[in-house]
Amino acid sequence: MIVVFFMMALAATVVLRGRRAAETRKQTGDSLLAGHSAQMEGAREYTPRPAGVLEFSKDIAPIIWNRCAPCHRPKQVAPFSLLSYSDIKKRAEQVAEVTAKRIMPPWPPGLMNPRFEDERRLTEDELGMLQQWISEGAIEGDPSELPPEPEWHDGWFLGKPDLVVTMGKPFELAADGRDAYRNFVLAIPTNERRYVRAVELRPDNPRVVHHAFMFVDPTGQSQRLDGKEAQLGAPYGTQMPEGQFLSYQPGRGPAMASEGLAWTLERGSYLVLQLHMKPTGKSEMLQASVGFYFTDQAPTNTPMKAGLTSYTIDIPAGESNYVVKDSFVLPVDVQAIAILPHAHYLVRDVKGFAALPDGTRLPLIHIKNWDFEWQGAYRFADSVSLPRGSTIMMEFTYDNSTNNVHNPNHPPTAVAYGVQSTDEMAELWLQLLPRNAVDRALLARAFAEKSDRVYDERSQYLLSKNPNDPKGHFTRAVILLNQRKVVEALKHFNLALAADPNYHEAHFTLGVVHLMNNNISGAEIAFKNAIRTEPQDYRAQGSLGNVYLKQGRMNEALAQFEMALRINPNDPTARENLEMLRKRMP
Repeated sequence: MIVVFFMMALAATVVLRGRRAAETRKQTGDSLLAGHSAQMEGAREYTPRPAGVLEFSKDIAPIIWNRCAPCHRPKQVAPFSLLSYSDIKKRAEQVAEVTAKRIMPPWPPGLMNPRFEDERRLTEDELGMLQQWISEGAIEGDPSELPPEPEWHDGWFLGKPDLVVTMGKPFELAADGRDAYRNFVLAIPTNERRYVRAVELRPDNPRVVHHAFMFVDPTGQSQRLDGKEAQLGAPYGTQMPEGQFLSYQPGRGPAMASEGLAWTLERGSYLVLQLHMKPTGKSEMLQASVGFYFTDQAPTNTPMKAGLTSYTIDIPAGESNYVVKDSFVLPVDVQAIAILPHAHYLVRDVKGFAALPDGTRLPLIHIKNWDFEWQGAYRFADSVSLPRGSTIMMEFTYDNSTNNVHNPNHPPTAVAYGVQSTDEMAELWLQLLPRNAVDRALLARAFAEKSDRVYDERSQYLLSKNPNDPKGHFTRAVILLNQRKVVEALKHFNLALAADPNYHEAHFTLGVVHLMNNNISGAEIAFKNAIRTEPQDYRAQGSLGNVYLKQGRMNEALAQFEMALRINPNDPTARENLEMLRKRMP
């Protein structure tokens, strides 16, 4: 089935049925209310200190180092450092203004969300101390009373990584024009299977990176994608480790897995770094590095990601209240571990929540004033129990009018779904932990069916705009295949190829369909066309070998399997067929 790609982790908690399930839900509600209470407690009114008592050395430096310096220091995303007294003294008025407005430190979720780990929000006490200190003249105090400055580990949040991989050469980003969305392929020099507890992306020029995704390729086939334009989703043959959010957004720390939920890195793998870069008005160079942190503990459970989204966004110019909704009914009990919302400039309000079978409505995330520049994944401080039958929902509201100060278009223009920053997206991803492998399989099947419906809506939307849209026909064909409607699927494959004769994936998938239906001559033509449009596709080379094998053309089959293995030495099917042929042939 077509499944959307794309957090971090926490330990599993079993959700029980019947009366004990109700107790669990009550405990969950109590936990969320406790989180809200704790946040509101943190929001109590500030009690001013005696005049003139607050000093940078004794009182303010720890606040700055803890809340500001993770971004405001060399080699990080902020444009200037806030490490020393002189750094903050010369920007005191600016610091007072942006902290009073809660612009800084950037922490988009509101107070009435569940508690998240590593919240950057200033407490009322910290904010009050900072404001009072600045208003009283920003007294330095005795420098000898400064506490030790945190160790910044040469820019790495978690200290020196166990392994660092770096882009082979810098990428030059043009001064102007469209955003650049590129794949960069990095070899991971490991000679044994490793278990990864954290991954951290460190761009040497973070101001140009809007976000990044990281995918793992155990075959090495992704090398042909290095430097090429990226498409939405994981490149073929790559994967984001199961249930993980290997992503980067400005201000976000490493992508970490909790104890027992590390992910497996096979030896000889490659990392596909998918970077979304924004022009700044001048030519920029970027060479990013990725740090891996390993653990000896093998994973004891596997989380899963489930996403809510829409691929039919179409916002008229001037529309100030365009709402996108999506939902998914959970077929099993799960723990919600983390959440990741994603959108572009026009969204104003982001809501994620769950409706439980007993009528309880649980908030999952609410961002009232969305900021495109500050996005991230948020891990719940306490995992949220969602029993079977719960409905997870999203509601994103967009403002495409002149009232939206973030609107990139002046005057406003119609904006549709797309990967460019000036397009729009609506995604809400949840990292979920089912109780066991059986429940995980049920959840995966239900989510795949849900994803098929979303993609089918996309195909029909594209075809309503253009009846000859090749992607619309191809997507529709795959959906029909999933529904076992082969004749109708073949019709749409042919329409896709009539619209785009070089549509590689359509040729290859059509060949698979013909081969499964014993249309050997049709499969031969389709796989030859797939090789014509992409000679380095080992799947197509090996599949043509299978066609020749069925036709009794042994020498030609042998050559095709050898070609597939030259392209991908790790292709088990081609290797098995090649060994079988060599035994049979004189």
